[in-house]
Amino acid sequence: TKDLVKLGKDIEKILPGTKVITIRDIAQTQNNTINMMKRFSWTLLMIVLIIGGVSIANYMSANVYERRQEIGTLLAIGATPKTILSVFLQKAILLGLTGGIIGYFAGTGLALFLGPQIIKVMVTPQPIFIIWSIAIAVGLNVVSSLIPARKAANLDPALILQEE
Repeated sequence: TKDLVKLGKDIEKILPGTKVITIRDIAQTQNNTINMMKRFSWTLLMIVLIIGGVSIANYMSANVYERRQEIGTLLAIGATPKTILSVFLQKAILLGLTGGIIGYFAGTGLALFLGPQIIKVMVTPQPIFIIWSIAIAVGLNVVSSLIPARKAANLDPALILQEE
């Protein structure tokens, strides 16, 4: 009925040069490794989302800049700023849907292919992740497109049409 840790230390004293490791020690080490990998994964996810969001915002800003004449024409013939905002946000939603679906299938395909080869783990597709993939992609696209879309909606058609 001795405590296992004390028993292990007693065995180490009796047999010099030995190291007694209990199942609890192994489980604790595995638990620490899993927790570290979770933190690393969340950190990596946040970095990817930030970079992705900035890239999307940059793309949408460039798109607004390239389409200034079209936006100015639409505003001049009676389109409301709300309509212009809606067009750009609809584009963001469509791009998010497409990216989420492609991302899910590309990621699942890579996991199915590389999982058994690299880390010797069989991977099974998780259909619930397609919902997460689409939700995150659409959400990121919409949030990242809000500022460029608002900028497009607030353009002055008179100034734009005078540019050329």
